[in-house]
Amino acid sequence: MFQVEHYITKSPHWLIRQFEIFNFTEPFFMEKYVPRPDIALIFHFKHIPVIEDIPPVKLEPYFLAPVLPHSIYLSSDGEMESFIVICKPTVLSRILKLDFSPSAKHDINLPRDLFQPLWLQISQLKTSQERMSCFAGFAEHLQSRPYHPDAVDILYDCILEKGTTTHLKDIVTQNCWASQRTLERNFIRRTGVNPKTLARIVRLHHLWTKINAGENIDYQYMVFDGNYFDQSHFINDFKNVIGETPGSFFKRNLNVVRKFSGK
Repeated sequence: MFQVEHYITKSPHWLIRQFEIFNFTEPFFMEKYVPRPDIALIFHFKHIPVIEDIPPVKLEPYFLAPVLPHSIYLSSDGEMESFIVICKPTVLSRILKLDFSPSAKHDINLPRDLFQPLWLQISQLKTSQERMSCFAGFAEHLQSRPYHPDAVDILYDCILEKGTTTHLKDIVTQNCWASQRTLERNFIRRTGVNPKTLARIVRLHHLWTKINAGENIDYQYMVFDGNYFDQSHFINDFKNVIGETPGSFFKRNLNVVRKFSGK
């Protein structure tokens, strides 16, 4: 059994986008994790998954999963219970003073003095509502005053909102009040990817949602709806992020992949 619960925040939150609760009892799984345009604070309470790399990488009991430019494979061979908080990367990196600049690692260690007690506290709670309430209180303690978005936050939000309908250069131009080079450098440090990569991920998730809704795959429509130059542009972007062609990806069972991707 692979059970996932999603809880979208009822009102706009300065940090939290949604909560996800994972419970897995099958003896083994290995599946692809498709890049998402957000980051995840992940708390594991039972078996800890492994990134299938060379060599394999065993994850920590709690860590931050950054925005990745390409897909990875995860595996688990034991019962898994995980509490996941989907967050805005530009906000979390700013308030915790973390540098998300790209590196060879697929996870980011969190400040132990803050998150070890939080992990222990959440692990002792039994219901999803208790855990969500606990983390919400933790977040409000981190930022007791109202959070005021800066230029990097605004650019990130605009890419999520307009990335499928507006060319990236127009989004950047409309939201760049100082040096464009400085803004993009700070954007990479606060998200882990550059604006172009984030826009690419946003577009692919938008199209996947359309296909996931039961619509037939019409590649010409995908090109138009995703604001691509042509079909080759769409397929190349898809392969660069997902790691396979759209034809191959959508022919196989995507049940677990969808759950990993918040769909």
